[in-house]
Amino acid sequence: MNLLLTNDDGFDSVGIKVLANRLSKEHNVFIVAPSSNRSAVSHCITMFHPLTIKKEGENVWSCSGYPSDCVVTALKSSLLDKKIDAVISGINIGSNLGTDIVYSGTCAAARQGVFYGVPSIALSLEPTNWTLDDIKNKRADKLKFDALADFVAKNLEKLISLSKTNHPRIFVNVNAASLDVYKGVKISTELSVREYKDSVKIEEDSEFSYKSTFCTEGTETKKTCKNDFGICQDEFISISQVFADPMCADLVDCIEFSL
Repeated sequence: MNLLLTNDDGFDSVGIKVLANRLSKEHNVFIVAPSSNRSAVSHCITMFHPLTIKKEGENVWSCSGYPSDCVVTALKSSLLDKKIDAVISGINIGSNLGTDIVYSGTCAAARQGVFYGVPSIALSLEPTNWTLDDIKNKRADKLKFDALADFVAKNLEKLISLSKTNHPRIFVNVNAASLDVYKGVKISTELSVREYKDSVKIEEDSEFSYKSTFCTEGTETKKTCKNDFGICQDEFISISQVFADPMCADLVDCIEFSL
């Protein structure tokens, strides 16, 4: 198969390199990924100025834009000149569980893939021994990518089959802890709710001007046996089917509105 790999950590991130090396044993792998870290950019797309695309190696290109830009460029231009069979985003440094999906550039790239009719998978690795400083700097030296990369390679067709390109479109979100061996695989029927311990520090820069700095103190997440967080905590690989298209809730038609 022809596989497009991207991420939000950058084209030279360890996670995407490990995944590309493993998948290239059986498939044709093409990397179009951001030129630098683009974490938490969600589904941002560059529309009003040109992007810079650089060839970084054999079948590897960096993009000055965001993860979704990478997928748009790869699938809607003549850059690759290949029919792509699947988009795989990751392996991300840090998990993308539940509420994280809203902010995740990793998941946005997979979402963009199914928007264009290509089955798509997002992959993320949950650290087991990170400090707060490690989280802030997205350190990869403590992470073990090989087991998750091997799982994806062995089960690629099954994972692709879980993605849906007809409405309502679905991408596959895979999360796992940073381990050498997993106890098994579970489909998560619940997505976890993440409570972020965030704050913003305001400092006066000059008269009438201020600097604001985003500060994070980690997250609190309720663990259940069915949600993606709990599955990862129990040392299983979590697989979720996530709707790419917005889905509205049922509204009881008994409310009278005034005009």
